[in-house]
Amino acid sequence: MPTEKIKNLFSFHFYITTLFSVLILLCGLLIGWYSYTQLTESILNSGKRIFTQTSIQVENKIYHESEHVITILNILASTPLAKGIDTKEIGSILPMLKASLDATNHINTLFIAYPKNDFFLFTKTIAGQSFHHFNVPAKSRYIMTVGDSGKVSHYFYNQALQLISKKNDPNYELNTISRPWYKKAKKSSQMIITKPYIFYERQELGTTMAKFDIQNNVVIGADYILTDLSQLLNSFDSYPNSQRIIIDQQGKVIAYQDPLELLSKQGKFDRLKSISEMQHSVLQYMFSQYKNKKGNIEFSYAGQQWLGKISRLQKNNTLTLVQLVPVDELLVDAYRLRSDLALITLLIILLTLPVVWLFSKKLTSAISKLTVELQHIKEFNFTRPFKTGSVIKEINELMVVTSTMKETINHFQDLSSSLVGKQSFQELLQKIIMETNKLSHSVGSMIFLTDKSNQLNIAITEFKSLNELQNKNLNEKLKKYSLNEADTLKLIAEQKIKATTLALPKKLELLIKENIPEKEAITWQLLPLLNRAGKLLGVLAVINNTNKLNLQRTQNFIQTIACFSALALEGQILLSEQKNLLESFIQLIANAIDRKSPYTGSHCARVPELTNMLCQAACEEQDDFKEFNLNQDQWEELYIASWLHDCGKIITPEYVIDKATKLETIYDRIHELRMRFELIKEHAHSDYWKGVAEGGDKNILAGQRDQLLTTLDQEFSFVAECNIGGEYMSDEKIILLNKIAKRTWSRTLDNQLGISLQEKKQHSEPKQILPVQEPLLANKKEHLIKREQAELTDPGNNWGFNMKTPEYRFNKGELYNLAIKRGTLTAEDRFIINGHSAHSIVMLSKLPFPDHLKNVPLIAGGHHERMDGSGYPRAIAAGELPITARMLVVADIFEALTASDRPYKKRKTLSQSIKIMDFMVKDNHIDPTIFKLFLSSGVYLKYAKKYLLADQIDELDISVYL
Repeated sequence: MPTEKIKNLFSFHFYITTLFSVLILLCGLLIGWYSYTQLTESILNSGKRIFTQTSIQVENKIYHESEHVITILNILASTPLAKGIDTKEIGSILPMLKASLDATNHINTLFIAYPKNDFFLFTKTIAGQSFHHFNVPAKSRYIMTVGDSGKVSHYFYNQALQLISKKNDPNYELNTISRPWYKKAKKSSQMIITKPYIFYERQELGTTMAKFDIQNNVVIGADYILTDLSQLLNSFDSYPNSQRIIIDQQGKVIAYQDPLELLSKQGKFDRLKSISEMQHSVLQYMFSQYKNKKGNIEFSYAGQQWLGKISRLQKNNTLTLVQLVPVDELLVDAYRLRSDLALITLLIILLTLPVVWLFSKKLTSAISKLTVELQHIKEFNFTRPFKTGSVIKEINELMVVTSTMKETINHFQDLSSSLVGKQSFQELLQKIIMETNKLSHSVGSMIFLTDKSNQLNIAITEFKSLNELQNKNLNEKLKKYSLNEADTLKLIAEQKIKATTLALPKKLELLIKENIPEKEAITWQLLPLLNRAGKLLGVLAVINNTNKLNLQRTQNFIQTIACFSALALEGQILLSEQKNLLESFIQLIANAIDRKSPYTGSHCARVPELTNMLCQAACEEQDDFKEFNLNQDQWEELYIASWLHDCGKIITPEYVIDKATKLETIYDRIHELRMRFELIKEHAHSDYWKGVAEGGDKNILAGQRDQLLTTLDQEFSFVAECNIGGEYMSDEKIILLNKIAKRTWSRTLDNQLGISLQEKKQHSEPKQILPVQEPLLANKKEHLIKREQAELTDPGNNWGFNMKTPEYRFNKGELYNLAIKRGTLTAEDRFIINGHSAHSIVMLSKLPFPDHLKNVPLIAGGHHERMDGSGYPRAIAAGELPITARMLVVADIFEALTASDRPYKKRKTLSQSIKIMDFMVKDNHIDPTIFKLFLSSGVYLKYAKKYLLADQIDELDISVYL
């Protein structure tokens, strides 16, 4: 494929640059590899030599210390103490013993063991050091312990060998002749060394060195401390993770580079650690794999390469020195050299690359420029100018053609972008004309649009030689001129056959020539503007000043302009038609709501106009609203929201909205009560005649009857007055209402006959035996209508509604309704009416509004919110409401207060309405800044003059509220 072939090709200067770069890179890699391998080998050999030197130093250290001990023991054997314990001679020997101990840090005790289990010990101590069997005085630096004939005494001396105190210790037990070192020394003619162990008294790691003095039949020895071996291992140069350790044949740790890891606790006493207990697991792995090996070792552990050496200490075959180091740490200098060589190689490449690159690029710079420019054209990037010029003729010609092509494509791109970006139909027509004149090099252009009678009318005209005003005047003169659609299509077909421009109709030509400076003959080229269905939307006429223009070279070019223009016009026409359709639906819904109930009047139509007036005033105001402004999309959003702010009332029951009396449902139930009163009155007459028939006194019976009738008339009048709901229901009135309710009337007919199935479900009680005495007024179970489904405002709802939901959907109880303290609405009725704003939000949220109309539900549904957050349905504060929503709140309230077409209330005057709204400002109901704008801008008065009756517009001093 062509595209794949192009991808596999490279420029000439690329090949040259790559060749030199590869050669330099290969040389650098070869030098680096050789240097790295040589240095690595040298470092590894050096590491092995260091291992050997370290083992020699450790071995020499042990050897020299052993020789030193032998010397001290020989000196001790030559003293009188070797022959037996003589307390008189001890004082003269102690300075020599002190000097022997002070000369080394590795020996802390000298001793002599006699055949009969007598013994002599001379021990060096330090301040604060504790002993297992006895306490040491604070100033004591030397302790002499003498065991003679089973009696043990401790002598404590200070640094100057002055006796501090003496202590007899009957509990001190030391059976020297049973100790391993005693038995081993008796059997050997040389000095013996025990296995390392923890000294009992001082809990220190060490070994006992002893020799048998045949002449005196005693064992002379010294306790040798091994702590210095760990310090010696720690003194050697090491790497961060290197390991040095001395172990015995059983794997017990004798010395380690970190002395703190040597011992571990076993009860109260310390014990030797085994190598398996060491913190570094690599030591355990080494011991398990190379326990019986000696010499250099290499192994991999935990993803890391290790180098080491295992050395048997020749002077003490029981001990083994192990040295380990990670290869990565050992070869860190080699790695650094390798990196440095790589950087040097890279630096050489970077230094030589520009020179080679510039040299090779000079040969093909023109082609490179052309390639870059074509790439820009491919990417539709026309921002950078293209400079042509090359020493090669063919390349130069190609660059000129490319530059021309770039300009043409750029013009078409600008045309398509500008046509799509125009939101106004007239702006779109103007842009089409301007771009056509610019791209076609014509004298001028005209656009004809098809009307419903298939006539082509001039929509816009523009000539290059005329200024804006002159073109505007020419447009006015040409408005009445039109073409027949069928005749125009014939002209277009003729033009296509002849491939030339056509002469203008004489009348049109005369009109044009009268207004343009060009006097040459003019012709036009007609291009049909067709939509995607092939229907003629209009005609683009390109006017030229020659009648012999060959269309072969310009036809495709101009036709492309026409296609772009037709698509843009079609889109604009469709958008306009859809907006008109949407607006019609909005008007339909709003008018339906206003027609649904006479109580709402023309509320849905007037609120949008008042909101629009208020927003317009805010856009013009330069104080509190200087940052406020609405673009075209936001005006559309506000328009839709204000018209549909009460759309939720569509599903609000009409009889609830129209509830003018307390007992009203589908009808006013006061008539039922009237009939009950009439029935009781009839009973009064019947009781009178019944009493007369039974021989009663007519006058007395008549008086009782008349009094009852009067009382019933008064009580019904009171009930009827309560039903109107015009006055506040005091507690006294409610008590009287309950008293009246206790009167009874006789029901002789089944109250479940002739009713709907739905109503029968409300009668949960069993049928009563007739006749039944019914209360005059009652709250019955069948009056309570349950909620059959969840409400939008239930807790946890998805919409954020925060409204208290009554238990029942309806409560038709007669007493319950008549006892309403204010107005005619129960809590259930009020909830249903208030719920219209919640339903508005839900209904609008389900509409697929575009992004610029996303706030329509919030603005429309927030017109009953309060600034303090106590409104409904969401109970959100002012900060969460857009300014436009707060303006809708003010408009909704003012329209409701001043409306004169509401049968359930008297219309309020302008001053009364503003006073009420001022109270609402103080009560944090409406936004004070918007209320101030409402007054100061005169919007209130402008609206009042248009919609309020003359007697409503009274005198009002707005300065009181500002």
